[in-house]
Amino acid sequence: MIRIENLTRAFAVGRETIRALDGVSFEVQRGEYLTVTGPSGSGKSTLLMSLGGLLHPTSGRVMFDGVDIYRQSPRALAQFRTKTIGFVFQQFHLVPYLTAWENVALPLMLNGSNQGKHRQIAVGLLERVGLGSRLNHKPSQLSVGQQQRVAMARTLANNPSVILADEPTGSLDPDLTANLMALLKDLNSEGRTVVLVTHSREVAAAGDRCLALQDGRIAQAAVSQLVG
Repeated sequence: MIRIENLTRAFAVGRETIRALDGVSFEVQRGEYLTVTGPSGSGKSTLLMSLGGLLHPTSGRVMFDGVDIYRQSPRALAQFRTKTIGFVFQQFHLVPYLTAWENVALPLMLNGSNQGKHRQIAVGLLERVGLGSRLNHKPSQLSVGQQQRVAMARTLANNPSVILADEPTGSLDPDLTANLMALLKDLNSEGRTVVLVTHSREVAAAGDRCLALQDGRIAQAAVSQLVG
């Protein structure tokens, strides 16, 4: 489903050029749960943003079903992100003045889908994550765990086939981490492809396969090597 070919992303820092990614190549199969780990500064988040169409590579290709996403028009790339990718971030990025259901419905509104179905879809997703009784609560009226579930429901609003998660457990306690990982596993079991970036070895071991990054390059590629 996804093929990364010799992906490089360089940044200018003063007079120095830093290669956050340096010739990375790998594939992700449809329905796979891939985790990516490595120390801070290894290129994990840069890789995920590149995969999601948010950060144009300096060189190399990001292929989805045989299509180089960065050779598309800006409009086509935006449509690809909206319809195909669901992002999960460490920070929830909820709009503080919107209710829970309005936050979940926001991607649907931006996508221009049938407005009459926005609330219906949002309510169904919030019920799925156990927040059917919190539809009209604003983020400040929700616990951290409830905010996390609202953010996950919003991720699913456009029914993405690929979920990209960037350190999603970084600010969560063990119980909330377990809840989030269980939900991601359920979504993967439904056929969604999951790529999760983490610095945690325990979280990384939850995937079908793990890539380890070091200085912008793939260092190793097996969970057993990572946690053994």
